[in-house]
Amino acid sequence: MTDVPNKRESHDTISRRRIMQTTGAGAAFLAAGCLGEDTDPDEGDPLGDDDSDDGIDDPSSVFVEGMGANSSTLDVHGEPRVPNSIVHESIYENLFVMSPDLEVVPHLVDEWEVTDGASQFDFYLKEGITFHDGNDLTAEMAAANFERMLDISPRASLLGPVDSIEVVDEYHLRFEYEDAFPVLPRNLSDSMAGILSIDAVEAEGDTYGQGAAVGTGPFVFEEWERDERIVLTRNEEYDWGPDFLSNTGPAHFEEIHFRHVPENTTLFNELTVGDVDGTTYVPTESADEVAGHENTSLERSDFPHPSYLAMNVTNPPTDEIEVRKAIGHAVNRDAVIEAALSGEATPIRSIVPPLSIDALDEEETSELGIDYNPDQARDLLESAGWTNDAEGEVRTRDGEDLEVMFTAFTIDRYSQIGEVVQAMLGEVGFDVDLNILEAGTLYDRLEGSEHNITTMSWSTADYALTILDAILSGDSVATEGGSNYAIWDNDEFNGLLETAATAVDEDVRIEAVKDAQRVVLDEVPVHPIATYTKHYGYKNSVDADGWFDHPWWSNEHQLHRLEVNL
Repeated sequence: MTDVPNKRESHDTISRRRIMQTTGAGAAFLAAGCLGEDTDPDEGDPLGDDDSDDGIDDPSSVFVEGMGANSSTLDVHGEPRVPNSIVHESIYENLFVMSPDLEVVPHLVDEWEVTDGASQFDFYLKEGITFHDGNDLTAEMAAANFERMLDISPRASLLGPVDSIEVVDEYHLRFEYEDAFPVLPRNLSDSMAGILSIDAVEAEGDTYGQGAAVGTGPFVFEEWERDERIVLTRNEEYDWGPDFLSNTGPAHFEEIHFRHVPENTTLFNELTVGDVDGTTYVPTESADEVAGHENTSLERSDFPHPSYLAMNVTNPPTDEIEVRKAIGHAVNRDAVIEAALSGEATPIRSIVPPLSIDALDEEETSELGIDYNPDQARDLLESAGWTNDAEGEVRTRDGEDLEVMFTAFTIDRYSQIGEVVQAMLGEVGFDVDLNILEAGTLYDRLEGSEHNITTMSWSTADYALTILDAILSGDSVATEGGSNYAIWDNDEFNGLLETAATAVDEDVRIEAVKDAQRVVLDEVPVHPIATYTKHYGYKNSVDADGWFDHPWWSNEHQLHRLEVNL
């Protein structure tokens, strides 16, 4: 989600006026990004023979997390992708966290104050918090982190149009804005606003995140065996977990191994025989088997995690609104969910799911959203001059075929959605060139705007503003390194996002974010499909009491790892 205009201007001091479109971000810990790793299996068993040395001397002291996709960096300010953040959240921490009551509460902050105009924030850091390298968490260290975010983070917009970040004294940090930015505390709970050791960054240079990762969290980075596993060890000094946890530290087990298991069948087998303790990568088609197996249990949760088609509004023919609407009418959401997601999803009409905070109500999205109606799709294409001689034949206009370039990740659910939707579009006259691509190639295509449609999803989906900012803001277009794969830059929409992030009056902010959703429904840069059902499969021997108490447990990895016993 890199936004080049949001990166820090060249200044020698912290103080600046950054000219940018302000956008808020939610308080969930999973800075998601899309699940964009290649999950094609390597030849043979990626975990090796059962008799091989897996590096575990005492299995009872190690929690093995099965990962269906590889991490690409351990730098918390790096790429916002799910495999990265799942690991990051045990290493790094934030100034604020979200409680089970869905309230943003201080974590590494002891006390904080905000002016009536929400333009100055004073944070008094907890004393005695130490990084894994022995450094203390001070205001100077925190300020340097936020400076680094402004320089390099794809989520620099979390900090808004900050004028200055001032170190008032050793543990007193001050943010100042020319105008109001009331969403700052909740933005600072986003996992991509995590705090790292600047000394470690300076020591490692540009390679930080590949061989070193130093935070204040309950686990310490130990080693990374590429394409195999990442090993974290217990932080024995950790005792500052949030008060709402039953265990505030240290963790009950000694190590976490994040093992890369890219093939679904292998992951299922490893879980059910007990070589994997838990995984969020339960294949949808295996969910019932995991739930019913004598050795494993499964947690399901409705979750505001939208899956959608992003339609490139800058490339013909998806630059035409009639074509984008026709694509929407051609897609049968229920059929996609059954065929591609094994029924483990809920259809949605808005990119902001009903479970998200500040979402439009379902009655309005039902009225404004696009539903399956292939005849309406054909009528729209006809009115736009795309005609054919018989139903099912490719449409043409001025001698050109109605052809779209459709890209999708190799991960099963994305590729399967692509295959099902490809057939549906063919029924109304599209010639669909579907390309199933590994993550690196796919992102290169998207950033080069070499697509018409792509399958996507977004995981940080607690607040409506979070979703809209990341998926559709003008500051997040993919051609500039962001996650707006519709390449959509709408002035009205961007202005509403700014109001939603900066208005002091909460009612004004809420109405602005709802109006922004209405603009999206009218302009159709994306076509929402469903929210995934979140799964967590785990061995019965894992004591998960309290693990799923948080209503968004699937985004609270680092907290729950403090609670778990083996």
